[in-house]
Amino acid sequence: MMHLILVIAVGIILAASYLLTFALCRAATRCDMLEARWREESAGSVSEESHESA
Repeated sequence: MMHLILVIAVGIILAASYLLTFALCRAATRCDMLEARWREESAGSVSEESHESA
């Protein structure tokens, strides 16, 4: 009986660590995408301003 509880506990810990890793990677990817979009938009606004002044 104790062996079964130990196996279930280890399984839950592994599943939780897998889900946490997946969530962190997904959040990092989303953050990178938002940062890239922000860089594109700010670069676009800089080029638009240079066209207006010319």
